[in-house]
Amino acid sequence: MSRGYRHGFCCVGFMEHKPRWAEMCARILQQCEVVRGGRESLAAFLEVHPHDLALWLTGKNGPPRPVFEKAMEIILAEHDRRAAVEASATIPRRRRTDR
Repeated sequence: MSRGYRHGFCCVGFMEHKPRWAEMCARILQQCEVVRGGRESLAAFLEVHPHDLALWLTGKNGPPRPVFEKAMEIILAEHDRRAAVEASATIPRRRRTDR
C-alpha cells in the first residue's frame, strides 16, 4: 500500500525541514539572542554565519542538530543561573506582628 511518499526518518537533515521543528527552534534562538546580547554575539557563540542565524530566526528552516544543541545549552545555563539567584535570595523573616 504505497502512497508514493517517503517518510522523513530515513532522510538526511530530516529535522531541519519540518515546520514545527523550525518554529520551535526560532523561538529558542530568539530567547538565546536576548540572553547572549544580540545576533552577532549569538552567531559567534554558535559558530555560524549571521546570515544563517537570521534565516533560522524566521522559522522557515531549522538549524542543524549541533547548533540546536548549543542553543539549548544557552537556555539551560540561563535557567540554572536564574535558579541559583533565586535560591540565594534571602527571604525576610516574619515579624511577630505579622502573625
